[in-house]
Amino acid sequence: MALLINNVVLILYTSIILFPSSSAFLLPLFKEQPLAVSPDSTRWVFENNLDNKYAITSTLFKEVALHLRMHTDSNGSRASCPPFLMRRNENEPMMIEFNCNDLESALSCDYLSACTGSRKSNEGKNGGWEMEDLGSNQDEHEYNQDVHSFQAKRLDWKEDVLNATNTIIFNSAGSYISSTLAATSLAALHGLDGAAAGVCMNLYVTPALVKTSAPPHTDKQDVVVVQTQGRKRWRVYSPPDSSFDSELDPFKRGKGTDSLTLEMLKRENSELLLDVTLYPGDTLFVPARFPHTTDTLDCYDSEDDIGRSFEKEDWSMHLTVGLDSHVWNLNYISMRTLALRSHGIHDVLLQQTKHSFDRNMDMCVGRVNQLSNDLREGLYSSVDDTMLSFHSKNDRSSPKLVQSMEKLASNLLSFHDRTNLECGFREDEAQSLTFDQCLQTVNHFQYVGQKIANSHQDMYVAAVKEEQMRVNEEGGWARNVGNCMPDERARRLSIFRVPLYFQEMDMCREELRAWGDTLGTHENISPMILVGDQVESVFPTNLCREVDGEHPFNSAKVIKISSDGMLYDLQYFNGMVQKGVQEHYLRGPHGIGIYI
Repeated sequence: MALLINNVVLILYTSIILFPSSSAFLLPLFKEQPLAVSPDSTRWVFENNLDNKYAITSTLFKEVALHLRMHTDSNGSRASCPPFLMRRNENEPMMIEFNCNDLESALSCDYLSACTGSRKSNEGKNGGWEMEDLGSNQDEHEYNQDVHSFQAKRLDWKEDVLNATNTIIFNSAGSYISSTLAATSLAALHGLDGAAAGVCMNLYVTPALVKTSAPPHTDKQDVVVVQTQGRKRWRVYSPPDSSFDSELDPFKRGKGTDSLTLEMLKRENSELLLDVTLYPGDTLFVPARFPHTTDTLDCYDSEDDIGRSFEKEDWSMHLTVGLDSHVWNLNYISMRTLALRSHGIHDVLLQQTKHSFDRNMDMCVGRVNQLSNDLREGLYSSVDDTMLSFHSKNDRSSPKLVQSMEKLASNLLSFHDRTNLECGFREDEAQSLTFDQCLQTVNHFQYVGQKIANSHQDMYVAAVKEEQMRVNEEGGWARNVGNCMPDERARRLSIFRVPLYFQEMDMCREELRAWGDTLGTHENISPMILVGDQVESVFPTNLCREVDGEHPFNSAKVIKISSDGMLYDLQYFNGMVQKGVQEHYLRGPHGIGIYI
């Protein structure tokens, strides 16, 4: 029987967004819409033996998928896709639940890693937002190789969380916290049904009265923000005009060395679309490339809040569900790049850029940011959800899927022809991109994208099954987690289980890169290692010592690569930094983005 959640307010925000070549968009639209739990979602939770509350989560993300479809133009562009805000009625249940008690329990039941965000200084100036590992304050010289790095890194609720002065971020919490968030992520994936190649759920924990919990920045993902405890203020802006500095990646503004300020946003024609405080149960959708900044400073300004002390229950906690199509390169600009590269056709967008040629599929800098707004927005749009729908994954010959692939190929060819026209480039007929070549590219992206979507589903299903095993085990899981445990149980810890799935996904993305380098099927390919990747490496003290004929490997993050690409600087889980490691001492990459 379908459930009904009444009086949920859905507010769709559009505004007058000014671009050099665009006209006024629609004025703000406020829409009240009841949200009934989908019969399909109700049936799905029953078939998967899940709690009924996950049917509500699945239905929420069906609404997100509908929002994306409604704002996808016939040419594939999502230039008109706005943010939206969904207010919760206090008389109705929370659509997603997670509070400080759930986090405290998760920390006692598993080994979780987290990080904090801060602005880095660059030559006396503020840089962009960067992440630092939480709890990794152990000195390099105090490292004890007899203690596994994950054990030394284990977070403590009181010391590491309650003493924090700014936001704590648990990246990929949906895959690492199996008790609640794994099933939530699985429900989100089901509700989207192909609207994203995968979902990655992060958890953000912020004390009250923090002036800036996240400075202005953009993300590569469309994100669905669900406030689960406390309050947080969000300000969301329209995308800046990329032509002001075409060498800045619009998906990464305010990160790394790029310091993005509110003054810069105004100068780059970015306008404030939304200024709102989220309360428990509220949901906010922010498309990729829309700058946003958050704080908890002015969230408690009523008379009842003056002078009172704030407890852990007042801390802001929200879940950000990233729709990862851009992360896995399932967008038009990546398809265009690889279509041209695989068929040896000149790419006019590779001109006028200071960046040297590499195997990246989504070089979002340089000439592409000088294109007209409509064309650039089209190239930056993710692909149609029919391409990755779970309903069509076992039938690639279905008429609906074939029609969708042909439409995507037609859009791709149109974007390519318009790009050449705007850049004043005339292709030789013998060296021009054809519809058949575009269709071949789209079909390959569909094949690989479906494998990535399936890996996400398998990862969350494994986490849900792991939680069911823990519940059934005598004595309770939490009592048996410690620095000493049987190998069989240790291997079930999320820090060992989850990276294997991300390794599968990274290999799929590398399959796309390899296909672009040489047309055809590539099986055993070695992935390119990039800054931010998680790898495994031999510690310096173990370089000459073998265990059972093999070197012992330990997890690390790549923090720098030499200009010739031959040497890598690594940071291990205990905070230790190792410089100048050669590639043959590394395994991976896997788990890109997990620890960043």
